[in-house]
Amino acid sequence: MHMLLRTFAGLALGAAAAASAFGGDRPAVDRAQASPRALGATVKIAPPPRQRPPQRARFSRFIVQYRDAGRGAPAPTAALGRINTAAADVGLAAAGTAALRLRHVRRNALGGDVVASSRSLDAVEAERFLARLRLDPEVAYAQPDYLKTALDTVPDDPRYADLQWDLHHPVGGVNAPQAWDVSSGEGVVVAVIDTGYVEHVDLSANLVPGYDFISWYGQQIGGETYPDIAGDGDGRDADARDPGDWTDQSMIAWCGAISPSSWHGSHVAGTVSAVTNNGRGIAGLAHGARVQPVRVMGHCGGLTSDIVDAIVWASGGQVDGVPANATPAEVLNLSLGSNNACSADPATQAAIDDALGRGVSVVVAAGNSGQDAANHSPASCAGVITVAATDVNGAIAYYSNFGHNVSLAAPGGGAQPDDTGWIWSTGNSGQTMPVASPEGDVLIGQAGTSMSAPHVAATVALMQSAAVAAGHPPLTPAQVKAVLKGTTRPFGFAPPANRPIGTGIVDAASATAAAAEGFDESDLALPLTDRVPVTGGSGEAAEDLLFKVTVPAGARSLTLRSYGGVGDVDLFVARERVPTDKDYDRASRHAGNSESATIAAPAAGTWFLRLRSGVPYRGVSVLAVVQ
Repeated sequence: MHMLLRTFAGLALGAAAAASAFGGDRPAVDRAQASPRALGATVKIAPPPRQRPPQRARFSRFIVQYRDAGRGAPAPTAALGRINTAAADVGLAAAGTAALRLRHVRRNALGGDVVASSRSLDAVEAERFLARLRLDPEVAYAQPDYLKTALDTVPDDPRYADLQWDLHHPVGGVNAPQAWDVSSGEGVVVAVIDTGYVEHVDLSANLVPGYDFISWYGQQIGGETYPDIAGDGDGRDADARDPGDWTDQSMIAWCGAISPSSWHGSHVAGTVSAVTNNGRGIAGLAHGARVQPVRVMGHCGGLTSDIVDAIVWASGGQVDGVPANATPAEVLNLSLGSNNACSADPATQAAIDDALGRGVSVVVAAGNSGQDAANHSPASCAGVITVAATDVNGAIAYYSNFGHNVSLAAPGGGAQPDDTGWIWSTGNSGQTMPVASPEGDVLIGQAGTSMSAPHVAATVALMQSAAVAAGHPPLTPAQVKAVLKGTTRPFGFAPPANRPIGTGIVDAASATAAAAEGFDESDLALPLTDRVPVTGGSGEAAEDLLFKVTVPAGARSLTLRSYGGVGDVDLFVARERVPTDKDYDRASRHAGNSESATIAAPAAGTWFLRLRSGVPYRGVSVLAVVQ
């Protein structure tokens, strides 16, 4: 028999809240159209003054202009040779994986040579390189090929400033304005595999056709009447609209509670890509992207078999009896789950593997039970990006699942007494069936890891769009996950040691900038502090962890070690370059996770450590000791 996915544990967040569908609590809806919170309101709150972020101090492109830019300028090949010689003269072209190589991109309209480096340079390296180029008497100037941005990316959506703390709060937000300096997600499709969608003036224009995969509607088996999950009177079809997922007395044996419709899928979709700069409502984090609504959830939840087909179809695979997806997604958002480990749900794992094999990233909610995500699916499936929830203060939300399966966190809301605690997005005023747009268009406040996941899915859209716009290939799912984990911003309050929720809070700006620049793997290494262990290291097979430690001049020894947890990791160490299993200065390859490498009289500089495993590993600690 099919597995019926039930909701995560409901969490009462005050008198106006009751348990909702997966990952969130029942919405607190402002239905008064004359209210400032309604989309038709006349009150408009001015956005805060624009504060420009500091220039990211990594450079991978340069402009070299010669004094005689006409016939007297060296040919591109000769110019490139001189530029590479300059890099060698200042020690940037030494042998190894970090060796700098430059290639000629083009000659600009002024006769200057635009060159690109094989890796990004930090501010000190870039200035050393440019200073050497400027010593050439034939060089008029040499400079970075700076990335310039629009001076104002704060949207004019009236509720952005006061309700959407999740996008711009200096501690708990995701740095959306700085990300928009680089990308809006244009050209990327995000599939929201959820309850479908309702027509909404602040969302509909950013949707592409989806599909309704719910196959179960009101059946009787063995004398027992099973719930009408679909609720729309038909089976699978191309109409992914949400007819409502309310529950009543007739469904209470299956659903556990009576509750109004959640409009869950529309809320998630609005976080990803609400229409922005239209003078209405809210802003979408990846408002240049398009959302594909894929309906799998109805009354009481949704079936694993339907969700499996939806994952395959949304990622570009074929499903018998269903037309091919004309606009397959590059990232899937699954704000849903069940209370069982993925190891007991191999069908879901197989569908995820299918999507990953097509290069599609899969973002999932960790769950709202306050439990270890290892006991939930798809939160514990291999290869996914599992997202926990934080509140406006950057602290773990009390309801959020946690554990070594969690990759990172994102704003999920914490239900403070005022509206700032919720995640606000698009919804409908209907208690059961939807009220037609525009009369039914409202903003809805919800809290849960369901709200966290779309912040990360939207960030993936920003990253992929930025990478392609910069001339790079799309990132693989493994690269996406590594960049997200390696560019997080710190928690406002560190989670308890027994409730880890990944490397930090998603930083849309840093992740997008890294994708646009053609990131260097060394940028993603997590810093180690002398004698301070980093705990909870986890990964799937072939998912490496990278660390770095700065060794001062005169150190007598450096010891790098891993220990604890389960699995079987190998340890590789190198100075001033990221080690691999074939290029390293030291290696340790014993059974289990206890590995160690000691370097006597280590040279000053940055030392990198890579953990690699052919099997999943959990709870590994890493320690650096500098003496």
